[in-house]
Amino acid sequence: MDRRQLEYFLAVAEYGSFTRAAAALTIAQPSLSHAIGLLERELGSTLFERLGRGVRLTAAGQALLLPARRTLRSFQVATTAVRSVTDVGFGRLTIISNTLWAVEPLTQIIGEFRQAHPAVQFSVDHPARRSEVLSQVRSGEADFGLVDGTPPATGVLESQWLVEHRLVAVLPPEALPGPASVTLAELLPFGLISTLPGTALRDLLDLELQVTGEAPDLAVETAHLASVIPLVLAGAGAALLPAGLAEDAGRRGARVLPLRRPTTTAVHLIWRSRGLSSPGERFRALAATMFPDLSGPLAGL
Repeated sequence: MDRRQLEYFLAVAEYGSFTRAAAALTIAQPSLSHAIGLLERELGSTLFERLGRGVRLTAAGQALLLPARRTLRSFQVATTAVRSVTDVGFGRLTIISNTLWAVEPLTQIIGEFRQAHPAVQFSVDHPARRSEVLSQVRSGEADFGLVDGTPPATGVLESQWLVEHRLVAVLPPEALPGPASVTLAELLPFGLISTLPGTALRDLLDLELQVTGEAPDLAVETAHLASVIPLVLAGAGAALLPAGLAEDAGRRGARVLPLRRPTTTAVHLIWRSRGLSSPGERFRALAATMFPDLSGPLAGL
């Protein structure tokens, strides 16, 4: 059994006809029928029931369908892995990032990169916690990761400072007009809204609560970052958000105020010191170009 036979088998299964499958594969129908016949003899089972002008899968054919698809997918993954080592215009990059930083700045970098290299594919995964970002990049499961705060001090990873986010307060639309800025303590009567422990937004809030000495009591704890702004708009409480996300809340009617004690957090791109593919090297270089004021790899982290 080889790759070609599986491709032929899946084509016949999809089109339900040797004639239509042969046309789609641009081969002669006798050649296709011969290849399927060889596959059936090799497996010792009939894969298709002939029905006049069409065919349908037998029980044996149904059993082969999913393994055949998985096998062809494995061939594609193997080909991509080899080509991506040397061909900057082809490949796949895996990035692990908390949802907050996947929205900004990661989307900007991926969008710019895809315009220049449309054949490169991306997979963006979500970690359960910050430590998972570090472990997946160290192990090679992910090509890049995005983390906030201080980048890890290890000899395996390198880091580049991408952007610094300023945190602001987001209050319900019905909040009475007041001062031009607020403290975290002044948000507590509204009730605080944030995401689950271990997420970037929650870590930022917990750190701010710790610094100010306020009790870490939340009115609403949600697993969905996308629901934070709608919850504020619905009057469920107030939230701390990066200024970029807060702008959207302001356009939708929320009151957005700066914190009286300015609070910022830096977002870093991290990668392994060795082993980046050609697309990976180009992605890293593009990130540095897009954020020139805050770039500059911190080697030996």
